[in-house]
Amino acid sequence: MSVFRTLAAALTITLFIAAPAFPSGTRAVLLTGEKGILVSDNNGKSWQRFAEGLPGGVIPLSISADAAGGLYLFTRHHGLFARPGGAPAWRPLNSDRFRLRSELHPERYRKITAFAADDARPGSLALATSHALYRSYDHGRNWSGIPMKALEHNHSITALAFGPTGVLYAGTSFHGIYRVTERGLVASSAGLPREPYSAEASFYEEIGAIATDAANPDLIYAGLNFGGGLYASRDGGRSWKALGTPPGSATSMLISALSAKGDSLFVSAGRAVWRLKAAAGVWSELRVDGIMRRLPSDGTPLALLALDGTGAYPRLFYALGTAEAPRENDLRARAGGKKALYASIPAVRRNLAGLIASIHACKMNAMVIDMKDDLGNLYFPTNNEIALRSGAARKPVDVRSILGTLRREGVYSIARIVVFKDPKLFRYDEHRHAIWNARTNAPWRGSEGEYWVDPSSPLVQEYTIALSRELAALGFDEIQFDYIRFPSDGPTHLCRYRHRRFDDGFKSEVIGDFLERAKRALPVPLSVDIYGFNAMYRFGNWIGQDVEEIASIADTVCPMVYPSHFGGRYYRRFPGDGHPYRIVLDSGIRARLISGDGAPIRPYIQAFKMLSPTWGPGYIRSQLAGVLESGVSGYTFWNAKGEYEMVRRAAAGSGIAER
Repeated sequence: MSVFRTLAAALTITLFIAAPAFPSGTRAVLLTGEKGILVSDNNGKSWQRFAEGLPGGVIPLSISADAAGGLYLFTRHHGLFARPGGAPAWRPLNSDRFRLRSELHPERYRKITAFAADDARPGSLALATSHALYRSYDHGRNWSGIPMKALEHNHSITALAFGPTGVLYAGTSFHGIYRVTERGLVASSAGLPREPYSAEASFYEEIGAIATDAANPDLIYAGLNFGGGLYASRDGGRSWKALGTPPGSATSMLISALSAKGDSLFVSAGRAVWRLKAAAGVWSELRVDGIMRRLPSDGTPLALLALDGTGAYPRLFYALGTAEAPRENDLRARAGGKKALYASIPAVRRNLAGLIASIHACKMNAMVIDMKDDLGNLYFPTNNEIALRSGAARKPVDVRSILGTLRREGVYSIARIVVFKDPKLFRYDEHRHAIWNARTNAPWRGSEGEYWVDPSSPLVQEYTIALSRELAALGFDEIQFDYIRFPSDGPTHLCRYRHRRFDDGFKSEVIGDFLERAKRALPVPLSVDIYGFNAMYRFGNWIGQDVEEIASIADTVCPMVYPSHFGGRYYRRFPGDGHPYRIVLDSGIRARLISGDGAPIRPYIQAFKMLSPTWGPGYIRSQLAGVLESGVSGYTFWNAKGEYEMVRRAAAGSGIAER
């Protein structure tokens, strides 16, 4: 029976049946954070080490298998490894093409964001390192790059799958699905859901996994993340129709794997695996309770791959946790749970006592203060030679007195530093550190009033770090970087970065290296502001803000999720105060998931009226409700003038800020 002839019934009435008994002869391969890779062939009664051939210090991230029983392991920094069926050890399948373009870690490999093995053509493999796609025809001994001309610079590849005829499908974070052909990439997303952003733009939901049917070359399945549900195409991806969502689906659900066998689709969703008999609309959960009950107690379980030797079931993948990189000292606890107001220097000079009163009235505990603004001006005493020569050293405020007052009032102090948007450094030393215009051979200019310096410039990076160390020594509890990105507006295609070290490097790798240098130099927590849309989608190569990478280094990540700053049509399906609530809620949930629950998420939320027709106390309370329900760690209200009367009105008598 056709999937689509019974689609309406499947969407209207979804049946659930008891979990079937799973074969006792299942082989289980377990990834752990501390013990590496383990294997069990007796339903979890005993586990053996399964890491032969892997280098020391490997942090496993995910694992998959091919039809012949071969295993493929993805790691945090060591790339890809394979273990053919019956092989005594793992062997690397890496290429220098995959290496991290990093001065700090030239030995590391980029994270593999998608992988596929062609079951019909042994040895044919494909993988993606977020913004680049590669193909091998000889079991991974040699790799060639696949041109990505059909995609914009800000794409991110999240899923790969081979069809039975060898066609390769690529899923992305927000561009939908493509067929990879010899002539290039062909868009294959008609019918997949899109979120309108403006009159000109809309975004597809992130593709978590793709599966094809060995018996039908035109049948493809796609699993969409963040509650987007399942879709099927019967014409090779030219059109798609909905199949529903796994039980318990919500904004927080990620689809990590799909597999088709017979009349069933097997869906790895969160920590569970579900089987959908699409024609009947029947879901059943596939449980491996015996194995799960016997997982080793002395290692954090990250993922489990269940391989049924009877052939009744396909390879089933269970996502059990995340592997956070080890940290020498943990400043995240100190930075966690902060509820802050932003204050410009004019606001501090005019009304420090009033700002502190608002913090107390609203049950907050922190203040963000400009110490370097987006004009490049400094507001603290410094003898830094570059600051003095560039004219950045302005008349400082009495920083020690301000910090003493905040300390006595129990207010945590955060020094905000604008990094790569800086007119002073732009003009410094005859524009030596400015972004350059490839067409005019002159300093590049973007939007009116914006002056950007080259993020790759060692002088720009060291200047920022030196100022940060001075501010920490003055007594600030935390340093916060803003505008830590590449420019987004204006003729960015003409930008030439004269200080770049790697011609084929990702922008996010430049940001990552700089952040790690800064983190090593600072004795206090480091927080990083990011563009709000990067909390919703993976935009790492657009402006260089890879949330997962930033969260692995910084102590707090601060997405600026002001509802007013999203496109005019974005999330407008939620009316009234539901609009700010859902933007803040979903951005918090999605930022946590994309970052792998690395550094805590502390969003900036809106305390100004611009482009907000429902502005008022309810608007503020809706954002706070979204913050609290998303599970993030605190928030910061932004009002450029330091006027927080509306926040005080919202908090008065509501009790919401106390939760």
